[in-house]
Amino acid sequence: MYAPDVAPPDDPRPETSAGRGGAHELVDGRVSLERCVAALRGARRLYLDAEFEASREGTRLSLVQVSAGERVWLLDAQRLTAVDGVRQVFAGADEWVLHAAREDVALLSRWLGLRETPALFDTQVAWALLGPEANVSLAYLVYRVLGARTSKAHQTDDWARRPLPAPQLAYAAADVVHLPAIREQLGARLVALGRLAAVAAASREAVAPEPEPQPRLRVEDFRNAWQLDAYGQAALRFLVEWYAALDASERSEAPDQKTLLAIAARLPETAEDLARIKGVSRRWAARRGESLCAAVLRATARVGAEAAPPPLEPPPYATYEELRQEAWLAGLRAALCERAGVAPEVALPPRWMRRLRERLRERGSIAEPGELLEGWRLDVLGPCWRECVVARQAGLAAERAAP
Repeated sequence: MYAPDVAPPDDPRPETSAGRGGAHELVDGRVSLERCVAALRGARRLYLDAEFEASREGTRLSLVQVSAGERVWLLDAQRLTAVDGVRQVFAGADEWVLHAAREDVALLSRWLGLRETPALFDTQVAWALLGPEANVSLAYLVYRVLGARTSKAHQTDDWARRPLPAPQLAYAAADVVHLPAIREQLGARLVALGRLAAVAAASREAVAPEPEPQPRLRVEDFRNAWQLDAYGQAALRFLVEWYAALDASERSEAPDQKTLLAIAARLPETAEDLARIKGVSRRWAARRGESLCAAVLRATARVGAEAAPPPLEPPPYATYEELRQEAWLAGLRAALCERAGVAPEVALPPRWMRRLRERLRERGSIAEPGELLEGWRLDVLGPCWRECVVARQAGLAAERAAP
């Protein structure tokens, strides 16, 4: 079940090593694992990192570095198979402290069989909630917060080979050694700003971002819809409503959004005709094709009895108004984040900017933060939101009115 600890039961190897990685111990067998679990049992906060190898077959966890604040334990994930004790230690903590935690948390959860993890404190996210920089390296953070320079000598080493040489193990341990001091200093700054809870929420979001809500499809979303005749337009309007009514599982099998325009242009009369259109699977057409074709033809049958809709105009590829709006939103994002003292990439990532753009298009104003923001974003950006938005909207109105 275990490989090394190659040793008689009393495991005569030195317990710890010291050096650039501080006091650390390799855990690669039963004896050292029992020692590790005993030392960490009951720890409320764990400082973590992970090394892994990515290949065509997937990503394989290689080494897990963990500390409760002093000694760093280097768990050999390739050789440890019975990890019940480790699972209990990790699951029982109140908080995991990591840097750039997304991949590490996913790998650790899979290795330990955890469905949920404790609260997360991602030091990269914490730094982004204290200034303009996002996605900084741990080495950069160590220098900026602690004034210490760290080595990159083993950053690209092979973590799958065994045995791992001592310098490589020391390098791995060093990634955890500085986390307690960084957590303490960043935590104090965040407490002073009332943002400690925001870090936990933003760290969780970084690890498991919420799926982007699917915007409601409109005829105007099809750039080439203007090329359809009255029958094609009627078909497309029906198909847009039909598609919007599908649930997630039905959409996964149905023709995708791009294919709807081709169906409206071709007006297939049978399932066989429908299956010839690129983007429509034959299997789906055999099951649902006849009913869809019949519904499309019913929608087009009303065209002759009603006044034909006016031809659609081709939408412009770009307008100066749109360019001004994009520049205005970018400037607003920068002003808001500067006023709040946070990194734009974390506070207002692209999916949130899409929300603002959509609301601005629909209502012409985004002045009320409570209608747009939620959770930690409302707490952090809300206090300065209305002032920034109103001021910049007044500037935009003045710019439009200028000769």
